[in-house]
Amino acid sequence: MRKRRPDLLRLLFEPIATDRRGEVPAGMKPYFEIPVFSWHKGLLTAIYQRQYIDSAQRFAEAPRLTPKHVEALDMFDALANDPALNLHMEFRPGDVQLVHNHTLLHDRTGFEDWPEPEKRRHLLRLWLAAPGARPLPEVFAQRYGKIDIGDRGGIILPSTTALNAPLEAQ
Repeated sequence: MRKRRPDLLRLLFEPIATDRRGEVPAGMKPYFEIPVFSWHKGLLTAIYQRQYIDSAQRFAEAPRLTPKHVEALDMFDALANDPALNLHMEFRPGDVQLVHNHTLLHDRTGFEDWPEPEKRRHLLRLWLAAPGARPLPEVFAQRYGKIDIGDRGGIILPSTTALNAPLEAQ
């Protein structure tokens, strides 16, 4: 993108409204404003979920996406979905995948689950805040609450969050 359209890439380093999808901490807006890409302490950090950017436009007070923003996001999506630039993988029972949310884009495709409970997919997700983690730009605090290395906060809503890690499929 930097080679083909640096003018569009620059837009992805500016804050863009991103929907919280109902995970709204007390006193916060239903969206947050964050760049897709940030340089911080010599490291490139990313946060991207296109559907959340698009759905933030439902809020009248959210900054509007310009046609150039849409063009930049479309180009980024096209590059991210280019089979020459991405990896497709399928999980098998017992597989483990470790990804760093701010250095590697990752997504799941749709799936059809089994009707029988004993055959249903069982996926555990764990967000780690490792002691030696990379520093995040201050702008990430509006999403995660805290950005301290080793204690990154998270999206905890007292009224709806139930910390739960079932070892059996439900």
